[in-house]
Amino acid sequence: MATTRIITDASSYLRPEVVSRYKITVLPLEVSFGKGRFRIDPEDPESHRRVFDAMDGCPAQPTEAVFAPDDFPEAYERLSREAQEILVILGSGRLSDGVAKAQAATRPFRGRCRIMVMDSLSSSWGLGLVVESAARAAEAGLPLDGLVRLVRALLPHIYTVFFVERLDYLEQKRKIGAAQALLGTILRIKPILLVEDGDVVPMEKVRTRAAAIEKLADFVGEFATPEKVVILRSPLEDGMDEMVADLRRHLAEVLPRRQFPVLAYDPVLACYVGPQALGVLVYERH
Repeated sequence: MATTRIITDASSYLRPEVVSRYKITVLPLEVSFGKGRFRIDPEDPESHRRVFDAMDGCPAQPTEAVFAPDDFPEAYERLSREAQEILVILGSGRLSDGVAKAQAATRPFRGRCRIMVMDSLSSSWGLGLVVESAARAAEAGLPLDGLVRLVRALLPHIYTVFFVERLDYLEQKRKIGAAQALLGTILRIKPILLVEDGDVVPMEKVRTRAAAIEKLADFVGEFATPEKVVILRSPLEDGMDEMVADLRRHLAEVLPRRQFPVLAYDPVLACYVGPQALGVLVYERH
């Protein structure tokens, strides 16, 4: 039976015990914010918070999420000595350069070790869900081809929607124009954003926080069999605790007697939605 090892990146939400049990390799990445550079280290939970702290109170600046050139070749070299197969599952290739670099780094290993690189089209808890599911199946003996089929079956059932307080990050990433951003700021518009095919896409607009929170709950209510609903929040305060409590109340009306874990979204997503967003991630049973 072929041994398969799994690689992911530090934008994923994975509990340390899961990483340890399944021997998952979690690679760091670097997020730039203007002239600042921040290493997102899987072994340093505070590294995520430092990015949000840098963004807090500042206008949007150019941002980028990148991987060190040697990280993938070094991981492949090490894991190829103990495994016949490697599955790489990364955060959306539209939000960072990880997928492209991971694929390019496979070339020297052709014929030595089977390596498959997969774009999760997600990040944070959604990426962690896919990685943990694949790791559990790999431990049970499912070979690489089966793991690829498993991941592909999971991806269409993960949905993420946000609303944002600030429009300058959407303007910086050219999701909206400068005129839209200026008018929206004046009118205090709250865009509703969907993570679709791994990209952040404006979906609709509302005028108040209350209306935005109601839209998030309505989005969840459209699913017939949601297996998991996770609230994704900024780790900054600025009224966030109150908004989370309000969202939980609305979700409880849609899905009574359910639990709604609350997690901070990752710095890679923050490059697009800004440091003060609130969202929900839905995993639909399939």
